[in-house]
Amino acid sequence: MIIRWNRGQKIALGMIAILLSILLVELFWIFILSPRLTIEKVFLESDIEIPDDQLLEMLDLDGKTWTSVDGEGVRERLESHPMIREAQVSQVFPDGLRVYIYRRRPLALALFDDGAITRITAFDEEGYIIQASGKISAVDLPILSGIPVHRSASGTQIPETMRQVLSDLLRLKADEPELFALISEIEFIPHGEIGYDLKTYMNHIPIPVLMDMNLSPESIRHALLVIDILALRGFELVEEADIRGGHVIYRPTGKHGG
Repeated sequence: MIIRWNRGQKIALGMIAILLSILLVELFWIFILSPRLTIEKVFLESDIEIPDDQLLEMLDLDGKTWTSVDGEGVRERLESHPMIREAQVSQVFPDGLRVYIYRRRPLALALFDDGAITRITAFDEEGYIIQASGKISAVDLPILSGIPVHRSASGTQIPETMRQVLSDLLRLKADEPELFALISEIEFIPHGEIGYDLKTYMNHIPIPVLMDMNLSPESIRHALLVIDILALRGFELVEEADIRGGHVIYRPTGKHGG
C-alpha cells in the first residue's frame, strides 16, 4: 500500500509535532524542573537602606521554589514597612527574585513630646510617620501642629480628616514650589465635632492666617495678599487674619481697633 502525503498534511503533521514538543517541555518544567529550583538570589533596586537580615526576613524565601514563591505576598510584606511606599516583585530565571523598592518621601514635619524629649518627626503625603528618630534632614518642610496623635512611632498615621491637607501640600509642592516654600507652619484648629480650620504661618511675615481646610494655590495667594496689606500697618498691630468663608477679617493686638 502506498500512502502519499500532500503538502497540507505535512504542514499539519509538523505543527502537531511542534505543539507536542512544547507541551512536553511545559510538563517537564511544571512537574520536574521548577519544583526543584529554589530562590537563591535577590536582585534589589532601592533608594532606601534596609539591612540585609531585615530584608530577608520580610521576603521570607527560605525553601521557596520558583513555583511556591508568592510574589503578591512578598510585595504586601514589603509595603507593610513604614518607610516603603511601593514595592514591585518579579522572578528571574532560573533562581532569582528581582525586587524594586520605592521609599516614602517626607512632605511635612511635626513635633511630639515623648516625655522629657521633644522629637521631630516626618510625614509623607498619606499621613504616615516615616521618620521618628529625631534626625531629620529635610528641616525646610512645613511643620504641622495640633495633630491628635499621641505617639511618634514610625507607621503611625494621622486622622483621615487631616489627610486632605497633605494631599493639597503635595500638589502645591509639585505645581507651585515657590508657594510651598513660603509655608512655615500649619496648625489644625478643631471646628465642630470632626472638622478643622487651619492657622497658617508664612516664613516672611509673622501674621498667622485662619483658613478653611483648603490649601489650593488660590487660597495661599489670597492669604499672602492679605498679610502683605496688613503688614503695612505694622506687624505688632495685627494678631491674626481670618479669610474663612471668603471674607477678610483681622484681629488687632491689644486694644487696637481694626
